Amino acid sequence: MENKALQGGQELLCINAEKVYDWVILQNDVNQSVLAGDLGALPIDPCGPTVSNLTADCFIVDPDSGDPLPPNAEVPVTEIGERENRTFIIDGAQVTLQKVTFIKTLSVVVEFSGFDATTPFVERTEPIEIEIPESIFLCAPEGTRLVVRLTDVECSVNTNCTNGELGSVDVVLSLCQSVQAVADVTLELTADFCQPRDILIDQCPTPVVPPQCPVLFPGENGD
Repeated sequence: MENKALQGGQELLCINAEKVYDWVILQNDVNQSVLAGDLGALPIDPCGPTVSNLTADCFIVDPDSGDPLPPNAEVPVTEIGERENRTFIIDGAQVTLQKVTFIKTLSVVVEFSGFDATTPFVERTEPIEIEIPESIFLCAPEGTRLVVRLTDVECSVNTNCTNGELGSVDVVLSLCQSVQAVADVTLELTADFCQPRDILIDQCPTPVVPPQCPVLFPGENGD
């Protein structure tokens, strides 16, 4: 296949994009105790007398699908109150930032596994809603919105048993999160248009003739 350079027609373009006004990485540790009655119906009581080798894990899920959140997933936030302006001196320059207060809502599922007598089992709780209030100073003027993504999550859980029954669980979250103030803008730039590449075609090779032994047969003189 012959390779050809793809040349597009360069034009002045207007593109809708998301402008980032400010961006910080926050770390937050959350501890929450959840009563057994708030975990939903569990077929097997993790603290039952016939249960052994019990382990418990937890993870954050999508509240709609129930699937574990992928890396760098965006999470819903709700702002509280009005943004407050505050003046700072940064590197000798006066800068006005906004104090933004918001609540981040996460859905956490606890997974128990072990043996019920000699039968292995794995069971999950209903999603547990955990609300985390936060405040931060950002360059977030009127017209911007918050985008919060979880960049790293560690979740651990402790099981609290009382008289052979599950009493509660303690969920511990260690979160790293990307917090951005963004707004939709229209950009003007000069660029080339892209074109599709050629389709790769598998070509059949020319048939190969097996090597011969002319000295032996049919002989150099054809004798």
